[in-house]
Amino acid sequence: MGYEPDDGGGMFAKTSGKRLAILFGLAFFGAFMVIQMVQGFPLKDLLFRETLTEETVIMLKQGSVCSIELSDKHPRQIDNCPYEIGDHVTVTYTKNGYAIQSHRLATAAATTTADDNDSDGGSGGGSH
Repeated sequence: MGYEPDDGGGMFAKTSGKRLAILFGLAFFGAFMVIQMVQGFPLKDLLFRETLTEETVIMLKQGSVCSIELSDKHPRQIDNCPYEIGDHVTVTYTKNGYAIQSHRLATAAATTTADDNDSDGGSGGGSH
């Protein structure tokens, strides 16, 4: 009348510990990936931050702090701001982040080319 193990033992009775660990790891990884897919891969945003650069206008200046609004509609601040209200600045920032990585005064577009020269009488001069 001793205890004798059941030879039929169920699904995992004859599986080694190493194989059970691998099976558990694969199941955990699969569940993790399903959660990421359902949530829209939020881990990707933490690991791979997208850097954006865009031009904007200084909206408000209080003391040495300027306020700007970028295309993502989140207001941001530039500390120790050397610009004035209405200045066009080029700003580099991380998507979905608050901090501004760099900023500089935007250069004027080089559109003062042949169009401006033609308005000065560029059709051959004034003497006939």
